[in-house]
Amino acid sequence: MAKKTVILAVCGVLLLAGLGLVLLIQPKSRSQPQAVWIVEDRYADAWQKTLEGGDSPLPGAKIVPLSSMGDIPEQWYGYRIGSVREDWDPPADEASPMGGGPIRVYRGLANSRQDGPAMVLAVDPWLVFRRFTIPPLNRDMVENGPGDRGRIFMAGSDQAAVWAWSAQLLQEAPGIFPADPEIWEQTAERLYSNRRFQNGARTYSWGELWPHLLDENETVWVYAPLSRIRQLPLYETNGLEANPFPGRPGWNQFGIQAEILWAAPFGSEKNRENLELAEAWLKSAELQSLLADTLGCLAAHPQAPPYNPVSHNARVIWFAASYVWEAGEFAR
Repeated sequence: MAKKTVILAVCGVLLLAGLGLVLLIQPKSRSQPQAVWIVEDRYADAWQKTLEGGDSPLPGAKIVPLSSMGDIPEQWYGYRIGSVREDWDPPADEASPMGGGPIRVYRGLANSRQDGPAMVLAVDPWLVFRRFTIPPLNRDMVENGPGDRGRIFMAGSDQAAVWAWSAQLLQEAPGIFPADPEIWEQTAERLYSNRRFQNGARTYSWGELWPHLLDENETVWVYAPLSRIRQLPLYETNGLEANPFPGRPGWNQFGIQAEILWAAPFGSEKNRENLELAEAWLKSAELQSLLADTLGCLAAHPQAPPYNPVSHNARVIWFAASYVWEAGEFAR
């Protein structure tokens, strides 16, 4: 009897030891919530620098590149950081959230900076830049060329610039664009047919434009994203001003093209309860200023200080815009 008791005791000890070993071997991540930043690849370095310079409320949260993602593990929670709003759910009364074509249109976004659970962190607006001594570009110059009034410079080697101009010429009404890809292709090809731009515009790079824009002896307009201007030395850009792209006669609204950086929460309902401090941090002027300066664009927060005079100019336009639109699908 004693021998049997000893055997049973030994078996019990071995069973407990085995269960303990299984628990030790099993990854904690299978059962414990884990905070994660899922970041679009092109923003990963900037987001890392921003986390290093800020006081993140999610200490220890790792950055996971979007390109490496499959299904999100159930225990993960946090924010997606990228140029696509992950929770897009078009209103039932809106036939096309993209404005009728390959364009995403957001109305009232600049004032609210939030659209559902997702929020806007930073924005890179496309504007017409000129020296402050030069008058703004007007619609007649856009349609027919400036003639002897000056020159419009175009970085034709960058497809983004080609589509940006095409979109402005194809905008049928405020925020309404055609959906037919063939129309876009034809418009892009015809951009250079009426001497609207400088000679050789089809092959120009951005770097080749700036000496002309900054030359006090030239009259030049350039439609470009703010981030391109912010790459130039500060002392060279202090004399620049920005304007919205000229709309068609009779329009009572104006919109701006922009690239928007979103933060969208993910995770189970219970785990999202841990994001309250992170949400407040992401909405703060301090965090958004740091991020905008890292990226070279505008913070979405109205109290974030502008980087320089032309950034202040751009910020005023951003908050005054009736709508904001960004390229999607083939309009890139």
